[in-house]
Amino acid sequence: MKKMEWFGYTGKILSVDLSENKLDILEADPKVYEKYMGGTGYAAHIIHKNLKKIKDPEDESNIMVFATGPLTIDGIPNGGRVTVGSISPETGIWGETHIGTWFAIEMKKAGFDAIIVKGKAEKPVYLFLHNRNVEIRDASKYWGKDIHETIESLRKDLNDSTIKALAIGPAGEKKVKISIIANEEGFGGRCGLGAVMGSKNLKAIVAKGTRTVPVAYPEELREFLKELIKKLTKGGTGLRRYGSAGGVKGYHVLGNLPIRNFLWGKWDDDKVAKISGESLTENYLKRPFACTLCPIACKRLVEVKNGKYFKEFVGLGPEYETVGLLGSNLLVDDLEAIIKANNMCDRLGLDTISTGNVIGFLFDAAERGIVDKNLEGLTLEWGNAETVHKLIEKIAYREGIGDILAEGVKKAAEKLGAPELAVEIKGLEMPAHDGRAYWSHGLSHVTMNRGADHLGWPHMPFKGISVPELGIKAFDNRYIDGDELIETVIKMQNLMIIYDSLIICKYAFAAGLTVTDIIKLLYFVTGKEYTPEKLMEIANRIWKVQRKINNELGITAKDDKLPLRMATPHANRTDTQVPPIEKWLPRYYELRGLTEDGVVKEID
Repeated sequence: MKKMEWFGYTGKILSVDLSENKLDILEADPKVYEKYMGGTGYAAHIIHKNLKKIKDPEDESNIMVFATGPLTIDGIPNGGRVTVGSISPETGIWGETHIGTWFAIEMKKAGFDAIIVKGKAEKPVYLFLHNRNVEIRDASKYWGKDIHETIESLRKDLNDSTIKALAIGPAGEKKVKISIIANEEGFGGRCGLGAVMGSKNLKAIVAKGTRTVPVAYPEELREFLKELIKKLTKGGTGLRRYGSAGGVKGYHVLGNLPIRNFLWGKWDDDKVAKISGESLTENYLKRPFACTLCPIACKRLVEVKNGKYFKEFVGLGPEYETVGLLGSNLLVDDLEAIIKANNMCDRLGLDTISTGNVIGFLFDAAERGIVDKNLEGLTLEWGNAETVHKLIEKIAYREGIGDILAEGVKKAAEKLGAPELAVEIKGLEMPAHDGRAYWSHGLSHVTMNRGADHLGWPHMPFKGISVPELGIKAFDNRYIDGDELIETVIKMQNLMIIYDSLIICKYAFAAGLTVTDIIKLLYFVTGKEYTPEKLMEIANRIWKVQRKINNELGITAKDDKLPLRMATPHANRTDTQVPPIEKWLPRYYELRGLTEDGVVKEID
């Protein structure tokens, strides 16, 4: 009889202690996978289990978990992703980020479902994984290189152009608290986890594998994937044509696009059109770019020739969040300037969302006379792209004012005496989605566990997308009130937690992946039967574990609130409304199984 428990998994966990220069291969516990699945669920379980040992996010006692999931298998569309979980150096609470990259597939094929890293190396190192042969190698020669240079140098030195890696750039090395973990195709931007790698002197992880991950029903899986890939390819047509930035103009109409540090709800239509996905496609698109195993290809490979900021450039262009935060939020309407800012962040290792926020805060503070408009040779004014580019470099290397901004917007605003201008929740900067445009986003932003977070995708039912298996209907009103809103937000948050535990890209949802499809994939891969109710049970448990981590680090109901800027009507429009968060939270807590103070009662 077949052994069923490891279908979809390798059953092995790599444990790395950089302080002791020690490597261990551990047997995975199938009961943990039953309860937490993988990805963000597994990472949260490990962090919570070890939380009392963690003294500080930048201390060697902090733990990083790189976790795949049961659908991280070559051939499964949108399945090439890895979760990284840790205690965030920016927020001091639960931190997670997700990276679309072939590295995830290679890590699994090398024989590991997850990598747990603790300790601190005496000098820069990188991990080298090859079919369960693991080494801690010297990375001194790569220290100081940007992310692209690091990956290219590793491939050259290893004489293998096919190796896949994740790395940090100078920002991570300098422990910038808005730094990322990335490679040339995928970017783990949120929560400053690049600084955790930097604090451990871990420059990169290289993975190469040839092992096969067994699945329960390979023939049935192959047949199902033929039709699924066709469906997702067709459903992703709009994203493939214009990228995620195709939403810029539509979101501007609704008041969802960040403008002038989230103060305004509208901008000049012509300026918005200049930075839209349509403009990017018309003027700079070389071809759509797909992350690993993706039939949608929402990313943009762009080309600039004889431009203002590039003599010649071919590389990834900005996505919606980047256009919003480094474009409209700063009143920059020059798309080439945004492409430049995006590329600088990608190479130096900065989160474009957080970077756009801290620069927006600085411009806001300068306009109000809180800081000098002429600072360190810079002219701090809205729309000044040259200043934006110089600030990105200062932040990455912690130079001058960049050293303050490198701490993240909450700490920077406190230090400069203007906390009311910081647009953040629980210390994490606001993404390019506004709770005043979608009330569902307002409630979700304050209750997502890593802080201000759009990836609960709570607004999708309010864009007309239903999820019948979960009882989620499509709405034509963005401002519904009461239990229907609260229950919809919880269900969408839970569904997206499942996506992050499988781990697959959420644009598969936008392209038509259903809960029924997920259940079929899980059955063909793992041999186990799931129901919508079972998936919601797992997701609710994961959410509670993350919340429990936060509770133990001091987070309660007092922290579940919108920033002042987003709790105030837009300055220049009247058709968006401030969500009554305090009214909804008691019922949200009740449905989640929390106390009135927002504390987890128990985890089943």
